[in-house]
Amino acid sequence: MSSNENESATPSPEKFRSTFRHDIRSNFSVLIGFGEVLRENLAEAKSPHLHEFDAALSKGRMLLDDTIQMINHCTLDSIAGFQGEVRNGLRKQTLPALRTLNEQITQFKETLDEKDLITEILEALRRLTLRCHSPFERRIELNASLPSLQLTATNEQLGSEAPKVLVIDDETHNLHLISTFLGRLGLSVTTFTSGVNALRALETDLCDLILLDLHMPAMSGLEFLKIIKSDERFKEIPVLVVTASDDADELADCIEAGAVDSLPKPFQSAFLKARVQTSLELHTIKKREKTYLHDLSFQKNRVEELLSAILPKEIIDELNATGEVQPKRYNNVCVLFCDIVNFTQSCDSQDHVLVLNQLQSLFSEFEAIAELQGLQKIKTSGDSFMAVAGLRGSSNLQSELQCVRAGLDMISTSATHPSGWKVRVGIHSGSVVGGLVGSGQFLFDVWGDTVNVAARIKGAGQPQTLTCSKSTFESLGRHIKGMSLGSTELKGKGIQEIFAINSLNKA
Repeated sequence: MSSNENESATPSPEKFRSTFRHDIRSNFSVLIGFGEVLRENLAEAKSPHLHEFDAALSKGRMLLDDTIQMINHCTLDSIAGFQGEVRNGLRKQTLPALRTLNEQITQFKETLDEKDLITEILEALRRLTLRCHSPFERRIELNASLPSLQLTATNEQLGSEAPKVLVIDDETHNLHLISTFLGRLGLSVTTFTSGVNALRALETDLCDLILLDLHMPAMSGLEFLKIIKSDERFKEIPVLVVTASDDADELADCIEAGAVDSLPKPFQSAFLKARVQTSLELHTIKKREKTYLHDLSFQKNRVEELLSAILPKEIIDELNATGEVQPKRYNNVCVLFCDIVNFTQSCDSQDHVLVLNQLQSLFSEFEAIAELQGLQKIKTSGDSFMAVAGLRGSSNLQSELQCVRAGLDMISTSATHPSGWKVRVGIHSGSVVGGLVGSGQFLFDVWGDTVNVAARIKGAGQPQTLTCSKSTFESLGRHIKGMSLGSTELKGKGIQEIFAINSLNKA
C-alpha cells in the first residue's frame, strides 16, 4: 500500500476533527433551519408566542456555538484522545441541553398550530440526540490490556521506519562523519550547516533526535536550542549537544535550556552510539507514554460513559465516594415498560442477525427518547424496555407527564420503524426502592409494587397503545385524553380498571 493510500485511510487528527465538526454542525443546521422557518411564520402571524420561541431558538444557536467550541478545545494529539474528550463533552454539556430544549419545543407543540414544522424540529432534535449518543460508532471495544514498555533501543524495536536524526554543524566534515556513523546504526540522517535552515526544515518534517553543535555563525547552538524548546511543536524532540567546548557553564546552560545530554568532540563511537540510542529510546518511551495516557483517558471516559448509561448520576457519585451504594426509597416515581408484540414469532420466522439488528436499532431510538424526556433507562430484557422518571426528585405529575410523552413517542417511532413491529407501553406511578444488584456485573434496578403493577398493565394493553392504571390516569387528569378499557385480571393484583392514553392535551 502506498503512503498516499495510508494517509487517505487514516486521516490526521486535525482532518478528523474538521470532518466531525462539519457533520455535527450539519445536524444542528437542520434543527435551527426548521426553527428559522417557524419563526418567520410566527412573526407574520404576530403570534403571542414569538418571544418565547425566539428564546428557545436562541438557546439552540448558543448550544451549537458551545458544542463547536468544546470540540475545538479537545485534544488533537491522537484521534482516540479526541474522541474520548468529545464523547465526554457531548454527554456532560450537549445532551442535557438538548433534553431541556426538547421540553421547550414540546410545549409549543401543545400550543401552536404549526404542527408539521414543530414535528420536524422535534425529529431533528431526536436525530441529533442519537448522533450525540454515538458520535463516532455504535460500539466501542475496549482494549483488554495495554502493552508493556520495552526498554530496549535496537533498530527493530524502534520500528520498521528508521528514526529520523537531524544533525546541525557548520563544519561539513563533522557532518559527514556523524551522518556516516549514524547511517550505519540504521538511522535516517539529515544534515544542516545552519540552525536557521534546520528550523525551516522542522516546519515541514519533524525528527526524532537532534545532534547540535554549539559554536556556529549566525545562530549559535544555544540560541537554536532555546527557540525549539519554546515551541510546542518541537519541544519534545530530544537534543544531544555535540561540542568541542569544555566550558562547564556553557554546557550547563544547554542542559538548563533543555538538552538531554552532551558529547565532547572528538567523540568516541561507543559513547556516541550509546547516547544516541539512549536518547532515541527515551523519546520513544515518552511518545508511547503519551499515547498510553491518551488511551487510558479515553478508556476512563468510556467507562464513565458506560456507567452513565446504566446508572443514575447520584448513584455514580455515591459509588465513587464510598465504593458502595445503599438501597434507597424513591417517591413520586413513574415506571414505564415497553415490549414488542409477538416478538417470539419474529425470532422464529426471521434470520436471527436481522432480528438483532432491528432490535438494536429500535432500542437505540427508545434510549434517545428516554434521554430527551428525562427518563432513566433501567434495563432491557429480551424485547422489553424499562425506564423510570422521578429519580431526581420531581413531582408526581411531572414524572407521569415525562413517561406519557416518552410512551407516545415510542409508539410513534415503532409505527415507522423498518421492522414493522408493534409495541405495547404501560405506566404506573408510586414509590419504588432502588439500588445496585450484583457484584461482578452489577446494574441499578428498582423494585416494589409500583414496578409490578406497571409490568402487569403493559401486558394487559393492546398493540400500539399506551396503557396506565386508574390512579395514574386520575392524577394526569386534564393533561391527557384517554378512555377506560374496562376491568381486567392482573396477575397477582386481582381485578383492576385500566385506561388508554391517546394524547396530551394542549397546555
